[in-house]
Amino acid sequence: MNIPNAEQFWQFSEQHYARPGVAEACLQLQDDYHANVNLLLLLLMLEERGLSLEPTHFLPILRQRAGLFKQWRQLRRQLKDKLSTDDYLALLRHELELESWQQQELLQVLNQSPPNTDGGGLIAYLTFLQVPDAPLWQLRLAT
Repeated sequence: MNIPNAEQFWQFSEQHYARPGVAEACLQLQDDYHANVNLLLLLLMLEERGLSLEPTHFLPILRQRAGLFKQWRQLRRQLKDKLSTDDYLALLRHELELESWQQQELLQVLNQSPPNTDGGGLIAYLTFLQVPDAPLWQLRLAT
C-alpha cells in the first residue's frame, strides 16, 4: 500500500489547499461543521491513491486535541487586527507548526489502522459531520 509519509502529506496539503476554492471550502466546513482540515486533506490524499480509512479511527486523537486548536485559532483571529504584521505572521507560523504536528499524529493513526481500497473515507467523514449535500462538498474539495 502507498501510505504517505509526513513530507508527502505536508506537500500534498500545501498544494491542494492552494487550489482555487479548496481553502474556502475547508474553512467553511471547519467553521460550520467542525471539520478537521488536516483530516479532510488526508482523506482526499488517500482517495487520490485509491485508498480509504473509516474516519472514526481518527476521532479520538482529534477530540483530544480539539480544544488546543480551537483556542489557538480563536486567539489568532482575535489578535489579527491588533498585532503588527510580523507578530501576526509569527502566530500564523506557530499555527502551521501545530498543523504539521497534527498531521504526524494522523499518520500514526493511519499506520496503526492500514487503509483499504474500498474508497469513501471523505464522504463518510462529511456524512458523519452531518454536512448537507456531502457529495457536492466532496467535489468542491477535490477540485
